[in-house]
Amino acid sequence: MVYCGKLSKACLPCGGRKLRCDLRPNACTQCTRAQLTCSGYRDTDALRLRDESSAVQKRLHAKRATEEAIPPSLPVSIRSQARDIFYHNYVDGATKPFDFLRIYYPSLRKHEHLNRCLDAVALAYLNSQRRSSSAEDEARQHYVSAIAYTSAALQSPNQAKQDSTILAVLLLDLYEKITNKEPAFHAAWAAHLSGALTLVKLRGDQQFNKPSIVRMLMRLSTNCLISCVASGMPVSSDLVVLRNTLVARFLEPADPKWRESDLMIEFAGLRQAIEDGVLSDNDAILSLVDLDAKFVRLGMEVPPTWQYQTVQVDPKSSHHYGSVHYIHPAEHVAQMWNTLRLTRILLNELIRSRCLGHQSSRKPSPALAPIYQSATTAIEEMASDICASLPQYIEDTPPSLLEAFTETGSSAVTSDVRNCVSGAGQPDPAHHHLPCYRFIFPLYVAAQSSAVPTSLWKWVIKQLRFMADYHAIENAMSVAKILESGQKPKIWNVYAMLGSYAFVC
Repeated sequence: MVYCGKLSKACLPCGGRKLRCDLRPNACTQCTRAQLTCSGYRDTDALRLRDESSAVQKRLHAKRATEEAIPPSLPVSIRSQARDIFYHNYVDGATKPFDFLRIYYPSLRKHEHLNRCLDAVALAYLNSQRRSSSAEDEARQHYVSAIAYTSAALQSPNQAKQDSTILAVLLLDLYEKITNKEPAFHAAWAAHLSGALTLVKLRGDQQFNKPSIVRMLMRLSTNCLISCVASGMPVSSDLVVLRNTLVARFLEPADPKWRESDLMIEFAGLRQAIEDGVLSDNDAILSLVDLDAKFVRLGMEVPPTWQYQTVQVDPKSSHHYGSVHYIHPAEHVAQMWNTLRLTRILLNELIRSRCLGHQSSRKPSPALAPIYQSATTAIEEMASDICASLPQYIEDTPPSLLEAFTETGSSAVTSDVRNCVSGAGQPDPAHHHLPCYRFIFPLYVAAQSSAVPTSLWKWVIKQLRFMADYHAIENAMSVAKILESGQKPKIWNVYAMLGSYAFVC
């Protein structure tokens, strides 16, 4: 039973007109004046309680049904999460290494082999970032399925020549690099890339008809080149033909990254010749010095849009090795410069090694001493430059410095630089994860050299430990421990351990 509150005794006409009823016997005054028939007065004792139980129950059940029909949040499948994070970092991120994948997203259902390859690599990437056992298990399952579907596509003369098939092979290669846990390169690593080059050769000239295809072939070319340099394998003739075709038809030969990649091919060939004993020590030194001069010239001739700003630091933070740090207009610019710097370190270490030759004193001869000292100075400068480029990406960059660069620099600061600054001036660990990760290898190359001072070695270890603690980058701690232990693994084995170009583009 439900209590309905205090009721009025007024007649119905007065109640409907919201007038005060005087309750006169026979007929109230208000009805008499209005010449209305007075309906009489209600018995309030009889009306005070009434049974509303069924109505209340009906309203309650209706409310519960509504709440159950609309859950507080809709669950997002791990596959959807994986695709989103992969798209953000590889297709639409700062460096966009797979931006050409964007046009294939709407039609993935039409290319099942590509669809499954994308799921495999996206889940593998999600696992690398979040250490999710379910993502790892699903990634393996999708990879096995992707291999089967891609193999079937390669058996078809028509499908083998489609853009989606080359892209699927590139994604399978990326999966291998992301999931690699071995600190070494081996021949199987290049299997997918070799297959992709064979498909390019099979397709002929008609493949160069869309910008997205050109971007895909540029990515294939870059990945093949990095694999050759890192593994010590010779650059194949098919890769040389592809690069020459891209330059002749679509690319500007003066592009800094492309010029740098040409010099990397020269470096790979020269290093192989030295290891094979084709060159004498003197010839090797002359060739290495000449190649180093080409890298120096490249650094001097970069266009304004590829230049960085040098900022004096006072006071220094724990993330500053020297009294300056560099502000780059975009992350790909920082990557180009650090690739140049670390390659010069490796070049000049070879020069130092050839200068020492087989002398037991481990000192260069008087004739080679100036070259040895010049190589030592170059290593110290390049290592310091790598350290100076880190503060922009390891933590926060004050907005005032960004504005200063926009005013004094020759190009506007792009969004990936501005995103390094959060609203309250606090660093955002999620945003800095990948940029920091890409610095691990250059920092390692700088710190492992015997030519750098102990202070730089200690500073690099401190930065790597910060990345591990603050940004939860496990491999940063692994590399820090390698440096602390005094071990001297092959440099490119560390690169392989870090995931090669899957992360360190």
